[in-house]
Amino acid sequence: MLDKAKEKTFKKEFIHIKENWLIFLVCFFISRYSIIEEIFPFAIIVLSTYCYNRGPSISMLLVMLLAIFSIQLNFVYSVILIAIYLFFYSFRNEEQKSVLLISVYGAAVLFFSKTAILVFGEFNINSFMLNIFEALFIFSSIALINDGIKIIKEKKYINRKKSITKSKDESSELNRIPKSIMEAASTSVSNDKPFLMKQRRSRSSNKKKKFNLFSDKAKNKIKEQLLWQNMNLKFFEVMSGNGDSIILSLTVKTEKTPEETEAAIVLIVRNLSGIKVKCVERVIASPNYYVLKFKNIKRVKIRTYNATAIKDGSPVSGDSFAYEGRSDKYYTVLCDGIGSGQEAFDESNVAVDLLSSFINADFSEEQVIKTLNSILMLKFEDERYVTFDLNIIDYSKKEIRLYKAGAAPTYILSGGTVDKIVGKSLPMGILENFDYNVFKRVIRKGDIIVMISDGIVDSVNMDVKKSLEKYLEIIMDKDPQTIANSILSYALRGRKEVMDDMTVLVTIID
Repeated sequence: MLDKAKEKTFKKEFIHIKENWLIFLVCFFISRYSIIEEIFPFAIIVLSTYCYNRGPSISMLLVMLLAIFSIQLNFVYSVILIAIYLFFYSFRNEEQKSVLLISVYGAAVLFFSKTAILVFGEFNINSFMLNIFEALFIFSSIALINDGIKIIKEKKYINRKKSITKSKDESSELNRIPKSIMEAASTSVSNDKPFLMKQRRSRSSNKKKKFNLFSDKAKNKIKEQLLWQNMNLKFFEVMSGNGDSIILSLTVKTEKTPEETEAAIVLIVRNLSGIKVKCVERVIASPNYYVLKFKNIKRVKIRTYNATAIKDGSPVSGDSFAYEGRSDKYYTVLCDGIGSGQEAFDESNVAVDLLSSFINADFSEEQVIKTLNSILMLKFEDERYVTFDLNIIDYSKKEIRLYKAGAAPTYILSGGTVDKIVGKSLPMGILENFDYNVFKRVIRKGDIIVMISDGIVDSVNMDVKKSLEKYLEIIMDKDPQTIANSILSYALRGRKEVMDDMTVLVTIID
């Protein structure tokens, strides 16, 4: 078994070298370059940068050692390079560390290693200053190079997102809703280009001055804007409640309905102060005379953590996911393209990008799903589809809505119990008359939502002794990132290889 594992590791490294031979060659010649006599900082910079962006590679370590040995047998740099490789190897299954940390580590290993030799040998002030210079050079180089790579990746991602967007004519056509999509989805369609315009507008509007609700200026502005809408404000008071809560008490005379009056006040207060409020009490004193009480909506912290594994031999994962908070809602989405590799990634990524755009363009949840299915049917070839798993946490209503189409189960960990939610509908992009499963659950502070792709389910089900539901009961008190990592490890336990792309999303409501 060990021989097979070693053979598999060597084979994997060989494929890695074969696919990236040009990068290895360039890195070899860069690493051979020395600044002053026996100083080889570029080997450390190259190895740190490569391991940070591609993961720990024994092949790259050997290339760096070979580059230095081709000049001279240098024991100090060999130890430094091995220490850097082991640092990345020890954290290979954890979340990527910060650029600052790896920069500090690379510089510190070099400085303390070479300074220790100086201290126990012949101490020389010039050599000591040279060590400081080399450490600073390594620190700044690693930080700047990786920041540059990050910026380039972000620009590539933005350009790729823009390439998904239709041309101007197609955009306006989608915006007017073509009949073919109208019939299939029975809803309106919008391209993600209008979303980008809306996003830019919202950013510019956020720069507008916000007023303190307790100030006279804010009260006068609210009174003025209500008057423009034929609502006469007779009484207005702002009070501090328990903790950080704010209570607004208003008496309004208007011919509008109570619902219209409430909606107008909510919008005006939000635009002027940035505070979101909801009506908690309404008294109709007489016709067209309302006494209303509003309370600010307390924001909750919702965070999502992930753990992923790519199928052996596949360059990219076919799973794509996104999570974002907007207004008083927070959504997480996980899509899985059919099969694995680049084609599966492209399909799932398109679905996630479009869904994110539609949500941010204020489509209703039902519109988002049906429109997305219609567009995917136009984009995909025959027998191509994606599974779809969308959770929307609505913390103003204290509920979570789960939409599933061919997706794996979702687990809600709440109050010491595990609630398994299973959908039974087909994936997206197959049928025009698209059916999907919808579930609603009450959420509380401290609840944890676990989303998984079918790679996790299939791997766990291969062992009859395993039960993900029971395992979640054991680890549910752990922190979210540990839960995500543990689920992935549990699915891979006993497996000789990663047979399918695996993704775990763990969302916690604080």
